[in-house]
Amino acid sequence: MALVGFRAPALPLPPGQYDARQQAELIRALRLYFNLIDSLTPQQAQSYRAGEFIGGEFSGAAFQGGTIAGFGRGLEVPYAMLMSDQDQLSAGITSENIVTLNRIIFSDGINVENNSRITFAYPGQYLVTARFQFANRGNAAAEFEIWAKNNGVNYPLSNTRFDIPARKSASVYSHVTANISGIFTVTNGEYLEFAWWSDGADVVIEHYAAGTTPTRPEIASVIVTINFLSKLPAAFVPTLPDRLVIQGFAPVVITPEVVPAGTLSLQGFAPTITIA
Repeated sequence: MALVGFRAPALPLPPGQYDARQQAELIRALRLYFNLIDSLTPQQAQSYRAGEFIGGEFSGAAFQGGTIAGFGRGLEVPYAMLMSDQDQLSAGITSENIVTLNRIIFSDGINVENNSRITFAYPGQYLVTARFQFANRGNAAAEFEIWAKNNGVNYPLSNTRFDIPARKSASVYSHVTANISGIFTVTNGEYLEFAWWSDGADVVIEHYAAGTTPTRPEIASVIVTINFLSKLPAAFVPTLPDRLVIQGFAPVVITPEVVPAGTLSLQGFAPTITIA
């Protein structure tokens, strides 16, 4: 292992003849040096470089390197399991319906605001999986669609269409479990929502109470699980809308010699880009 920034001491120059004092200074300098090397974590090294690290725990604000091999035990990453235990009715065949989530089963770094907005404490790439328990209370077959919204704006290509048959009888409805998933890019301050629509006014997202004979758990109307996958790449460039606010310590907007379509270059001390 190379100790980057760790330097050997300056040894005293040998005299022309044997000198006991010079010999003692040489031995002392070598003893101090090897004492530092024998330490498990030499304190005077600026950083450490090696092909492999072997040990129990690693802690720090950041790790830069190639590969860490192992089981990944002890890692903490954002996650969440969110649910709804309420019926969610359609607002009409020409209306968008926002999915609500009133139960946070467990979470770390992820929250629900305004009963529908999934917020993230840390930017990154997230795997989002959602399950919806649809029911048709009507006497005719219907269609319904589910899609994602980013900061209140429809997420491109996120829509999925399902068919649901007519009810079996006036008291026995038909059911379809709809599952969707995707990897969502989250930057600072963004929130995620789900929306749905149906051409049948009697289509609902339904919650069911616990069953008996045999005893069965209740059925959530919505289940959303979220797993953190990766931080944003260093060269990540968000898709910009029509309105853009640039904040920072006098950032400079420049135009490159070769300008690809939609390219904007910024120079300055970590300017902050706010998407209006």
